[in-house]
Amino acid sequence: MTQRSCACGYQADSTEDFTDHLGEMFIPPDDVAPDGRIHAEAARAEAASGTLTCHCGYTAAIAEFDQHLIGAFTPANEIGQDGARHAPA
Repeated sequence: MTQRSCACGYQADSTEDFTDHLGEMFIPPDDVAPDGRIHAEAARAEAASGTLTCHCGYTAAIAEFDQHLIGAFTPANEIGQDGARHAPA
């Protein structure tokens, strides 16, 4: 497994774990991003391929979809809902 560290001190066991951590720190319960749009999984375009569609219309494979969500919710200052900075250390 790849070891990833966050600026807040969180040690992730994998890239997926690190992405999950960022999602927990930046994505609010209502899924409304700073752009005013909802960014969340709307539907699986193709269950066999793992392609997902966002409420905003973005469609991609799961890994790219996760990066879309992180990009949509991460503020420029990288400060999470907990008041700490969250970014690769």
